[in-house]
Amino acid sequence: MNIFINWYKRRQTMRALQALPDHILEDIGINRYEIEACAKAHSAKGPRIKRRMAGIRPVLAKPLHLGEAV
Repeated sequence: MNIFINWYKRRQTMRALQALPDHILEDIGINRYEIEACAKAHSAKGPRIKRRMAGIRPVLAKPLHLGEAV
């Protein structure tokens, strides 16, 4: 099911970018022929970010109460 959701979001992103005028795409930093590759690259970044974030420990082990603050 995730495959279809990712495909749909990628197509939705490509449609939205195709609807933009060329000067807006130039401001973003992509050309019209790069839209499909950018949408695929953007959708591929999701799992890598989640894996990288999984190794980060929380800063506070317990909540800080007002009386404990210095």
